[in-house]
Amino acid sequence: MTDRETIDRFLAAPDTTPEERAVILWQYQLIGDFKQALWEAISRADGDNLLRLELGFPDEVRGFRGWAHGDMATRLRNRGLEI
Repeated sequence: MTDRETIDRFLAAPDTTPEERAVILWQYQLIGDFKQALWEAISRADGDNLLRLELGFPDEVRGFRGWAHGDMATRLRNRGLEI
């Protein structure tokens, strides 16, 4: 498991994108109840509702897409996160 110091370093790094930050916080459960419910809604949303959620929460939705359908997980692992 990645330690908190390493996670914080990734969160503060200038080359970490907002989408990556959102996913890191989500995957390491460093979010409150509202964000937990938001991530649950994002992960369950169909295409139309995902587009609606993206209007209010673009970083989270783009992060989810990169995580679920792209290479974000691989990129974060390659950079040293056990995620």
